[in-house]
Amino acid sequence: MLASRLRRSVLTLGVAAGLLLPGTADAAPEASWSGTFSGFPSSSWRGAWGIDGSGEFGFGSTMSASGATLDVKYGKGSSAPSCTNCPTKGGGQFYQDLGKNGHADLTRATTLYLKYDLRFPAGFDFGKGGKLPGLYGGNPGEASGGNHGNAWSTRFMFRGGTKGEVYVYTPAGDGYGKDIGLGAWNFAPDGKTHTIQQSVNRSTGQLTVWYDGKQVLSSKSVPGVAGIPFKGVFFSTFFGGHETSWGPGHEEHAYFSNFAVSTSKL
Repeated sequence: MLASRLRRSVLTLGVAAGLLLPGTADAAPEASWSGTFSGFPSSSWRGAWGIDGSGEFGFGSTMSASGATLDVKYGKGSSAPSCTNCPTKGGGQFYQDLGKNGHADLTRATTLYLKYDLRFPAGFDFGKGGKLPGLYGGNPGEASGGNHGNAWSTRFMFRGGTKGEVYVYTPAGDGYGKDIGLGAWNFAPDGKTHTIQQSVNRSTGQLTVWYDGKQVLSSKSVPGVAGIPFKGVFFSTFFGGHETSWGPGHEEHAYFSNFAVSTSKL
């Protein structure tokens, strides 16, 4: 009886001190990872991010770091690296593997959130459209470029000017990706830093997007991925499409920073 009274006293004191909340003793703790581009593209930076090494391009040519921010160059008329009639190169790509940087706990989550900062200079030429980073699960290369393997991805895109959307690949898809929520928000080419965030619930297929903290999209658009664990960030950005008509009319730059992945909203 004395021991029971002592346990109740400890719990009461813990709640009063803000250390414990009633009914949350068994709640899963928040897990998260964050990364910048300081040290890019050194081996220590690659290790801190958990870079997979597959399907990457743009290192040493179109991607460079300025402090903690990544500057990505898109050449005039550039598109995907598969473009056969593009006069210049543009964009960059790499796959993160959270298991490689000590965050395997995140890969097993039911829901993950990805947030990062993005800056388009004033007057940015969006061309016909282009890809931006998102989450992915499964094997690199099996959820992009028209390939639908045992993988999925949820890259952002800009299309038709500043209109935003999520470009979704799932194992059930065919052809290229599926456009979700086109025009649900607009990217701002104003030289200011803006925040984009997405969450994917693998169990329900729910996809949610926030732009500058405001929820702009909620859609069950990622079906059939409950059995495919998260892998990490699919950093993928280029104009296209696969031909020069997608590209900008002159050289452009976009700036990426403050990436974070978490099991709760960021």
